[in-house]
Amino acid sequence: MLGLKTYLRHLSRNKMYTAVTVLGFALSLTFVLLLGVYIQNELSVDNFHTNGDRIYRLENETVDFSPPIATDLKNSYAEIEDFTRVCNVSGRISQTDGQKVKFDYLAVDPGFFKMFSFPLMKGEAEDALQTEDGIVLSRSTALRLFGSTDVIGQSVFINTEHKFTVTGVMENFAENTHFVAQDALVNLKALKTIWGFENIMDEYGWCSISIYFMAHNNANLPAKAPQILENFKKDFWLYKEGWASTVEFTPLKELYFSNKAGNATKSNSKTMIIILSAIVLIILLLAIGNYINLTIAQATFRGKEVAVKKLLGGSKEKLMRQLVTESFALCFVAVLLAFLLAKLLEPTLNSLLDTHLNLNQSLSFSNILLALGMLLLIGFISGIVPALKISSFKPIEVVKGELRTKAKSVYAKAFITFQYTVAISLLACSWIILKQTEYLRSKDLGFNKENIVHLEYLGGTNQKKAIAGELLKIPGVKGASLTWQSPLSGGSNQTFDHEGKSVSFQEFAVDSAFYDVFNIEVMPTGVAYAPNGVVLNEAALKELGLTGNPVSFKMEERDIPILGVVKDFNFKQLRSNIGPLMMHQQSPERFVDNIFLKIDGKGVVNTLDQIKSTYAGIVGDVEFDVRFVDETIDQWYKKEERTGKIISYFTFLAVVISSMGILAMATFYMQQRKKEIGVRKVNGATIGKVMVLLNKDFVKWVALAFVIAVPLSWYAMNRWLESFAYKTRMDWWVFLFAGTLTLLVALLTVSWQSWRAASANPVESLRSE
Repeated sequence: MLGLKTYLRHLSRNKMYTAVTVLGFALSLTFVLLLGVYIQNELSVDNFHTNGDRIYRLENETVDFSPPIATDLKNSYAEIEDFTRVCNVSGRISQTDGQKVKFDYLAVDPGFFKMFSFPLMKGEAEDALQTEDGIVLSRSTALRLFGSTDVIGQSVFINTEHKFTVTGVMENFAENTHFVAQDALVNLKALKTIWGFENIMDEYGWCSISIYFMAHNNANLPAKAPQILENFKKDFWLYKEGWASTVEFTPLKELYFSNKAGNATKSNSKTMIIILSAIVLIILLLAIGNYINLTIAQATFRGKEVAVKKLLGGSKEKLMRQLVTESFALCFVAVLLAFLLAKLLEPTLNSLLDTHLNLNQSLSFSNILLALGMLLLIGFISGIVPALKISSFKPIEVVKGELRTKAKSVYAKAFITFQYTVAISLLACSWIILKQTEYLRSKDLGFNKENIVHLEYLGGTNQKKAIAGELLKIPGVKGASLTWQSPLSGGSNQTFDHEGKSVSFQEFAVDSAFYDVFNIEVMPTGVAYAPNGVVLNEAALKELGLTGNPVSFKMEERDIPILGVVKDFNFKQLRSNIGPLMMHQQSPERFVDNIFLKIDGKGVVNTLDQIKSTYAGIVGDVEFDVRFVDETIDQWYKKEERTGKIISYFTFLAVVISSMGILAMATFYMQQRKKEIGVRKVNGATIGKVMVLLNKDFVKWVALAFVIAVPLSWYAMNRWLESFAYKTRMDWWVFLFAGTLTLLVALLTVSWQSWRAASANPVESLRSE
């Protein structure tokens, strides 16, 4: 108890040391706690599935296969117990006379609920998806449509005309699954009527679904991949024509961190989790290092206490126990403060990471034990190093006053260098990531994206002309284009044979207004109008081996007229290069899924209101969204922007922690040199010269940190930028700016203390010595 009172008295006398240590620790542990819970949640995705260790997704270079592949493999390989195919669909759902609301649903096989442990609130899992007209609603969808979950046997309509009977109600998809939350599930066979795709279950040419297999217990399904690959190369057109060359069975546990986007799946970057884990470790090291550094620096001012205790018979072991106990006590206070700060910052982190972190739900018994274990470990590590240092003081040196002269620590200088290496590296990386994001958003895509409004087409095929005409009557609307696919969707893939070679194109179907709305210039080829004529981009001509002014090309056995050529424009995210594009002409019988309206830049709000009211008057009581094209494109790079912001925030945190540590270190550094400063001033040194002398060492440490940080951050960013087809330059001034800014922060932090030391009365300094 006496030792604790002595420690409290020491803390109260050294308020800066106390504030820096406690606040630095608490701030660091706040983010360690929040990020630790987030990382734990991300690593536990899909852990709740009872059969999770037996479920695999079939993959090649992508995850796209045709429906009959699933039944073929199930019939051929005894290792497969069950399967489900998954296709995500969007549409409108309603009661008989209710509002038609937007909803997303999965078309799956009856085995879905057997394989995955998504709980049903109402209905039987083995029966719910057996019929083609049965539908399983999510809890939220059932409440939205009926105001109740007791809806078994009720009727709903998909896209107005297709009647379904509710056979089950499931809990909303949990956050910790790789599947995107869905409003409903239907049998895959239902797409025969919803889409009018009668032969969907037998169509090998349509490769747009994901397939999940569940292996029998103790069966090694992945070992069959080489044999399946050989069979695919002989029998499956996707492999015979060279569009796929691999077969993999990827375990369910790995899907969340896969870079392959499946049907209705979400993912996270494993690299991001590793980066965040590294940041957690670095922040923890900074906090622990600051504590050790400051405690050792303070050791010179606790020398008399240690000397007296040793002279009175105190053993080294007893002193070490006291110092480690002090570390535990300080850590405990910091942890309590960290919990409070974490709860306050929880909404901010949720917004930043686009997650739904809930600390209250994370307070499980195992997590509490883990937190206590971490507290004990951190407290021990933080306390043992200074304890070994302080407990080794020789009382005679303290009495003679020789201790301070020996207190200069190489460790302290190395740690400060490490702190600023981290700060400079993070600052340079965050700047380049944000620079790349801005570059992507501002890059000329080859078409106009400003003042263009996008709506989903909800009318019938015979209403196209009438809908476009009504929208064009709105004063602020300057153009209206109806399309199937678009630069926002990236087009639909079309693979065909051209002169003995298989080629892959993306395709749109657009009207003549499309080119005016998006400001895309068509260079005519002089070919007379033909209903089956197309417009190609320059990449398509190159892929087909056409030069000059081509008038047609071979698609399978048909001659396709080329009506015009457009310069290459981007129709996918800028991670990919521009590929071949074929634009068909819209015709009265063609399907349409988009409306693009070019609007006047003036009176935008009023124009949007008129668009909404006019469109609602045409399509009736149906939900729809109105979005700007440029805003949609901006969303493509939200992930990169979020990454840059995360690293920026932790850069700020690292600089704050480093500055707090260097401020306290500077204070003790100046106190240790009080006599030297006094002697220099008596001998005529000016305040400026003394400040330069005192700041010089800190500048050297930051300069060394800069030399280490530049190659590290350059290498990391060079690797990151490799994933983009279009990338910003890593200008030298970014690294110089990071180093200069960090140096300025360090100088401002240190200069305050060096000015106080340099302007102090030298008589007082020498008298105290």
